Amino acid sequence: MSIARSGSRLIAACMAAILGSSALAQEAVPEAEQNDVATLPPISPHWGFITNWLRGGIRIIDGDSGKVLGMVHSAQLSDFAVDPRGRFFYVAETMWTRGNRGTRQDLLTVYDAATLKIVSEIPLSGRLLIGNRPLNLTISPDGAHAFVYKFDPAASIQVVDLVKRRLTGEVEVPGCGLAIAGSNTNTVSLCSDGSMATVRYAYEAKATGVPVRSPSFFSADGDPIFDNSFVDRRTGTAIFLSYSGLVYQASLGPGASVEQPWSLQEAGGMPKSSTDPLLVSWLPGGRQPIAVSRVTGRAYALMHMGEYWSQKVPGTELWEIDIASRKVLRRLRLDGAIASVAITQDIKPLLFLNAEDDRLIILDAGSFEQKHSIPNAGNGIVSAAGN
Repeated sequence: MSIARSGSRLIAACMAAILGSSALAQEAVPEAEQNDVATLPPISPHWGFITNWLRGGIRIIDGDSGKVLGMVHSAQLSDFAVDPRGRFFYVAETMWTRGNRGTRQDLLTVYDAATLKIVSEIPLSGRLLIGNRPLNLTISPDGAHAFVYKFDPAASIQVVDLVKRRLTGEVEVPGCGLAIAGSNTNTVSLCSDGSMATVRYAYEAKATGVPVRSPSFFSADGDPIFDNSFVDRRTGTAIFLSYSGLVYQASLGPGASVEQPWSLQEAGGMPKSSTDPLLVSWLPGGRQPIAVSRVTGRAYALMHMGEYWSQKVPGTELWEIDIASRKVLRRLRLDGAIASVAITQDIKPLLFLNAEDDRLIILDAGSFEQKHSIPNAGNGIVSAAGN
């Protein structure tokens, strides 16, 4: 057989194979692509939210399944809040047109809670660029107004109309910090002289008000209060925790008042802690050291052994306290250093614990049974639905 004839046969065989595969391809009907947009279900009482203070972004965690459901985009050092009716997520954020420089933009960004799409970007006149402070951005119980703490350099509270989606006013709170929604018509700030400043708002034309100071009830120099304390906007009450472990129960309504403090250490059958140097005792610490269930009346505090001024040290134990009797009921030795704690507001609550290694640990608050441990969840502040 000649090379030419064998080559012809090879070419014919290849052509037959190509034509055969082409016929098969023509017989197959390709499936049309379908595009859709996933949506989230209504917010569950067992959802948690965890921020990333350097990278930005707020992850949404299902505490029952331990799965990440989605992420709300945000700039670095942003503050996050949830609409009381579960319709929107709010982010107070600052960004620059050239990343780390250029024209500064301060915004309250509104996200749809189902699609996570941006609904509105409301310009602010500034904000405190610090992040991970839930009480720097709070929402009124009726969901109609947002309060954003500003510091540049004067301290003030910006009032945002969430219905008309515009900034409606700004009230100075000299020497004070935080923008806590005490009710639908007032905010509360903690001040450097140890007092609370209450601002009552008139919304008819423009959000205005004049701060009214309470008597001093703590020492901002001697024993400060953690800025990430617990506030219940539904009842207008708060539990403030000091660096030494004093618990202040407060009413945040128009006539704001504070009860006499009591000691976490004494609640645990120990001597009251001191602010003296070199004295080692159990102390609260971490980025967010306390969570409170308004349903069960229990508080959960992150505690560590240390000297006074060790308030940034994460917790090695979790103390469960009955608020009414002011008694420590249980102490749980923690798996690692825990910097932030939150609890869901339902009859069978879950505890969310954010570890220093970015893990999110989810416990059954009743049994302390570990339900999930999620690696690389975030390194900011953890919060729970219903708070």
